[in-house]
Amino acid sequence: MSKISYSTVGFSDRDVDAALDGIAVAGFDQAEILGQAPHLAEPPSGPALTDFRARLESRGLAGGTVHAPLTRNVLGAPEEGWRREKVGVLTAYLRFSAAIGATDIIIHPVPNPRFVPAADHPDTPQLIADAVHRSLDDLVPVAAEVGVRILLENLPYDCLYPFLTMKELRPLVDPYPADALGLVIDTGHAWTTKHDPVAEIVAAGSRLAGTHLQDVDYDDPQDNHWPPTHGGLNWDDIRAAFVEIGYTGPWTFEVGHGRNDETPEELARITRELANHWGL
Repeated sequence: MSKISYSTVGFSDRDVDAALDGIAVAGFDQAEILGQAPHLAEPPSGPALTDFRARLESRGLAGGTVHAPLTRNVLGAPEEGWRREKVGVLTAYLRFSAAIGATDIIIHPVPNPRFVPAADHPDTPQLIADAVHRSLDDLVPVAAEVGVRILLENLPYDCLYPFLTMKELRPLVDPYPADALGLVIDTGHAWTTKHDPVAEIVAAGSRLAGTHLQDVDYDDPQDNHWPPTHGGLNWDDIRAAFVEIGYTGPWTFEVGHGRNDETPEELARITRELANHWGL
């Protein structure tokens, strides 16, 4: 089986079954499943879990990775009640990921400032940093137990919070077991904050275990989630950086929008053809 995957984010206009249909029809055999509405607003269990696994198999798809829910579902919640609640949510998605045979789960380390009540308070960055460490200490043992690796993602926020770039994330993950904690590079997030994706890939190095491949405008990047080569990023250099670090993880495309009003089906097809062209 190939390691080429497409995120259900690309079909955010429909439910998870229709999204998986679109991914399979485009020729992908792996999907990254978004853990929030309109896809999996909560992880299924019991008979619903058995049924979900059967629906994946019927389409010839593997649930290669799961993207944990977004918004407030982060490691670095600066309020302890918030943090504990989200550790519980993320634990449930970790166990769901294992149950469908996923290898990795993507989790955002820190919140978007818009979800933080005292977003600009000078103490907030340290509160977030401390919470990230406590949450990892809670969740990494769960990841090791169920055999699913947590991947922390670089984020596109314009703020002074910690752990937004690979330069900060790499030393964060280094003390933890590599089979339980790693990194995922979002190429568009990198350039949205004017960090070179190539430098970010190199900084992640051997702990890089996942990708969110997407393109953005070069001069005014806005986390556009266009298909690779449809924006301003240098994809020859990006691909060379993956070769440089010996990357062996999945090639997951997180395409959500087109530059020319393409339909979700057209975007998935265009992306699959690009993956073929790249020889993935």
